[in-house]
Amino acid sequence: MRIVIDGGTWDNARGYGRFTRELVGAIGRINHRHDIVLLLPRTVPSVEVASGVRVSILPARESPSVAARADGHRSFRDLWMVRHAIARESPDVVFFPTVYTFVPVAAGPRVAIGIHDVTFDRFPTLIFPEARYRLLWRLKVRLAVRQAARIVAVSAHARDGIIERLGVDPAIIRIVSEAPAAGFRRVDDPGARAAARRRVGIPAASPLFIYVGGMAPHKNLSMLIEVFTATVRTARFADAKLLLVGDYEDRVFHSEYPSLRARVEADGANAITFTGRLPDSVIASLLSDATALVLPSFDEGFGLPGIEAAACGTAVVATRSSALPEVLGDTALYFDPHSPGELRDALERLLDDPGLSRSLGARALACATALSWDNSARAAVDLFEELAS
Repeated sequence: MRIVIDGGTWDNARGYGRFTRELVGAIGRINHRHDIVLLLPRTVPSVEVASGVRVSILPARESPSVAARADGHRSFRDLWMVRHAIARESPDVVFFPTVYTFVPVAAGPRVAIGIHDVTFDRFPTLIFPEARYRLLWRLKVRLAVRQAARIVAVSAHARDGIIERLGVDPAIIRIVSEAPAAGFRRVDDPGARAAARRRVGIPAASPLFIYVGGMAPHKNLSMLIEVFTATVRTARFADAKLLLVGDYEDRVFHSEYPSLRARVEADGANAITFTGRLPDSVIASLLSDATALVLPSFDEGFGLPGIEAAACGTAVVATRSSALPEVLGDTALYFDPHSPGELRDALERLLDDPGLSRSLGARALACATALSWDNSARAAVDLFEELAS
């Protein structure tokens, strides 16, 4: 069986890219039966993939993950080129790891398409400020759903949203879970943890909270900043710090970074630091030394930073509107993303009781170890074989 996988988001630093890279790498490791072809645009720097995957380079003029940004679109030439490359391979199955880079496929192969969440449907103006791009996105998603023989969801939470918001038949949805990358593990070396703190300017003794992700409006960072600023004004919490880790120069997704930065500076809150992108190794060291990771999004199809934090033995404070309640259960603290009071209560509980933070982190670690990209790859290959049969 020949399976063609679209690698259009390979160079994306966010969750779509992580999902594609980790899943394809794991498929290559476990695949011993099928011909796997990964279509990569030439804009992607040279990459090494497992021996079970064959790479085909496409002469794209622009990275698909950049061209398909919130205020742009891919050229018809590049769309045709991907469609032609797929047809040339004569595949049995075509897999788009995310609808973000979906291209209509000529009749023949069965098509599987990943839809990671329906945030764009629940909060359209937070994702696409301009009406014409909201319309283009809706048209693309509807076309993708019509062509898909199978929809890949990353969690039961995502699956339920796809059924509710997009009207997809539950019978064609399969779950391929996300998992922590190998670099996210508990760092016990005090020197590495101290060095990571120095790198981002955090005093050794300060209780530390961390957010990891994008700066888009649906990530709800405005509420997090408001709540944290109010929390550190309480005398006994005055030395607590918050790191906002993520690319604030991101050209792909709609960002509210300028207004967030202005808000932090206006409040004079030296307790909050924007770090920009950091290597996974540094993030793992920071998480291993943190009180908790905080994920305040209005919606997350999965909530991968929460699982990465759990893999480091770190407590998680997360939005209920995610897959984390189904994955971490009672090993994390949850809050309504529309309730500043619930978020503040969770932060103060952990600051008042460091033992609770350690206990939650240890229990969350056990949940994270149950997830692996190899297991996700097996689920994906099972799906491909189901389609081909």
